[in-house]
Amino acid sequence: MDNARVQLRRLDEDLLAALLDTAVTDADPSEVMPAVPGPPGWTADRRAAFLAFHHEWAATPTTYAILVAGQVVGAARLQPTPDGALEAGLWIGRSHRGQGVGHAVVALLRAEAKAQGASRIVASTTDTNTAAQRLLTTGGAELRHRAEPDANGDTIEATLDVD
Repeated sequence: MDNARVQLRRLDEDLLAALLDTAVTDADPSEVMPAVPGPPGWTADRRAAFLAFHHEWAATPTTYAILVAGQVVGAARLQPTPDGALEAGLWIGRSHRGQGVGHAVVALLRAEAKAQGASRIVASTTDTNTAAQRLLTTGGAELRHRAEPDANGDTIEATLDVD
């Protein structure tokens, strides 16, 4: 993937509508938002919850729509942590996975974190999300396994130095 084709744009109302369209056509609700009770799939309640969830994130200055060649393909964020790091989160629609978009986004988030004066980025994923783990390690992150016997799987915590 040509990194120049991948952009991060601050999430706004227009991009939020496009982000919902991408989620509905190219992601499972569980991949892009907290769980919502009810039948599976993109119900009206889930669509409303998606908009509410991402609208809240859009109010922060470091939540972005991921664009490839001008098309919204996912979302990313950098959220300050109490210890001065920035917590990263991202999701990419299925049809754009495995094409280098994630690697380009990690590089863009790293540059943004550096511009904000952060020394490191932290992230977490599940122990079953090997694609995210691979993305993090190839981006230079150090991974740590945290067992969570009462949860739906263990957590993998990543730390990525910005410099």
